Amino acid sequence: MHKKSFLPKMHGFTLIEMMIVVAILAIPLVAVGILAAGGSRSFRQTYNSIHKEVRQDAVAVMTAFGSVARRSNRNNYKVYTIKNGVYAEAQPPAKEEIASGQAVEFRYWQDSFDPEHPGEHTLEVSNTGTHYALFYLDGSELKVDYGTVDGDVAGVVGGSRSAARILRTVTLTRFVDLSKTTDLFSHSIIGGAGQGSVRVNLTLTDEEGEQVEVKTSVLLRMSWPR
Repeated sequence: MHKKSFLPKMHGFTLIEMMIVVAILAIPLVAVGILAAGGSRSFRQTYNSIHKEVRQDAVAVMTAFGSVARRSNRNNYKVYTIKNGVYAEAQPPAKEEIASGQAVEFRYWQDSFDPEHPGEHTLEVSNTGTHYALFYLDGSELKVDYGTVDGDVAGVVGGSRSAARILRTVTLTRFVDLSKTTDLFSHSIIGGAGQGSVRVNLTLTDEEGEQVEVKTSVLLRMSWPR
């Protein structure tokens, strides 16, 4: 007499089934990886673009120009043209009011100065600033000389840059695009007097063709003597 076995049959996954499951699970993992890689690449591109030298230079130009101009004397600033190394005060074309050039010189007080409450060292009306800043185009570089004022002698003397009173020279950028314009600075002249609003207009272009436009203006509010 033969006994029949009633043991249950054991079932499992075949190799093909396991491969299919693994493939299905890999699809979302690959998608997540692609998205993460794309996001990381995009972040790097954005970071590198923001921190490129040409963009940092644009910020440096606006910061240096604005910080000096806002505390400068509107009664004693000049915009210059530069031709063959000779500085001449810029004049507007006939029947126009806008004068533009390649340099601008500001005079300012190194220490705080309040025309409403001048200290003993600034009471004399001949004191139109203790220091100067001369922004000028040198080839494709924009530089600024910082120096001290001696009487009426500042950054430009006899049509030339004066080195006698310079404290330091800073190169703000080497990327000035001369094909766009060389008239970087401008202001309005009415009745022979500058109106105290100086504008900057230049384009920076680096070796890779990255361009940044710098357009800003500053109103000189300090006025001494009155």
